[in-house]
Amino acid sequence: MTAASEPSEASSGNDSPTRRYARAGLELVGLQADEAEMAVIEGADTLYRPLIVALMEAELDEIEPEPGADMSGPPRSLEPS
Repeated sequence: MTAASEPSEASSGNDSPTRRYARAGLELVGLQADEAEMAVIEGADTLYRPLIVALMEAELDEIEPEPGADMSGPPRSLEPS
């Protein structure tokens, strides 16, 4: 990725929604991605988007949070040991 000095010439009217979204986000922070970098971004989106959507749609409201959660270690069991 390189710093963007001018509006992106690499984007075309045929860009996928993922490419447009990624390019817009990169432009906000002053960066541009070449075609290889955009291919990696699209690949990651293709791989992870279904899993992210499934996680967002999951009914997790009924699950009790871990008591005294310590994010530096593995989850602890809710059952006394």
